Amino acid sequence: MKKVIVAIIILSLILAAGILEAVEIDKIFGELGAKLDGIYDMILASSPDTNQAVDETTAWWEKKREHIELFAYSPDLRSFSIALAEMKGSIEKGDFDNALSKCESLRVMAVNIHKVLDFNGLDII
Repeated sequence: MKKVIVAIIILSLILAAGILEAVEIDKIFGELGAKLDGIYDMILASSPDTNQAVDETTAWWEKKREHIELFAYSPDLRSFSIALAEMKGSIEKGDFDNALSKCESLRVMAVNIHKVLDFNGLDII
C-alpha cells in the first residue's frame, strides 16, 4: 500500500511539473509574440525607438531563454537569439526592409518553437 501511495505522489508531482512548464511556456511565448508585434509596427513606421525596443527584447529573451533551458531544450532557442541580433544589425544600418523581413521570420520562429516546446496529445503517443 505504501508503494502505491508513493507512486501516486510521484505521478502527481510529475503532472504538476508538466502543467507548470506548459503554463510558463505559454506565458513566455505570449509575451514574446506581443513584443515582436510591437517591433514589427515600429519597423513599419521607421521609428527611432526601434533599436531600443530590440535591445530590451533581446535582454528579456536571453533571461527567458536561460530559464526555458532549465526544463526544456531546443537548439532553435539559440538560433532565435542569433536571428534577433541579425534584425538589430539591419536596424542599426537603417535597412528597415531587411529588418522587417527578419522580424517576420522571428514571429514565425516564435510560433514554431512554442509548438515544439508546448505539450500536445501527440507527445503521449
